[in-house]
Amino acid sequence: MEVKILDRELVEVSFEDLNNFSETRMINLPRKIVLNFFDKEKVIGFVSFEMRYFNKNAYITYYLIPEERNKGKGKKILNLAIDFAFKELNLERITAEVYEYNEKSIRLLEKFGFQLEGRIRKGKYHDGKYHDILIYGLMKEERAG
Repeated sequence: MEVKILDRELVEVSFEDLNNFSETRMINLPRKIVLNFFDKEKVIGFVSFEMRYFNKNAYITYYLIPEERNKGKGKKILNLAIDFAFKELNLERITAEVYEYNEKSIRLLEKFGFQLEGRIRKGKYHDGKYHDILIYGLMKEERAG
């Protein structure tokens, strides 16, 4: 599986290049860092981080194409992305928002040690009714995986 990192302008940056960036030389730090995951030249999913540099925090979003689900790949890409966030981006925490009806995503977050921290009541309208949005957080020192 290959990983490519894209910033908000969709400029391709490799893991190796990003490791060599000096933050003081990056005039326009990307607000969003996207890791695209490939299998045989085909994008199978992504993990993005909406960065909060001063707070050493990011909001995480992840997606795996339907035909690649239930094969362990979602767990694999999320594990790689969390490692990258804590080890390379030097974040202190990752925040995730998930809809209460997305049980698979909730279980996946909890497998990695994310803790339920809050709830936005009736924050999502879907399929004719309102649903809560659950707020999960993972601190660097709580990292499991």
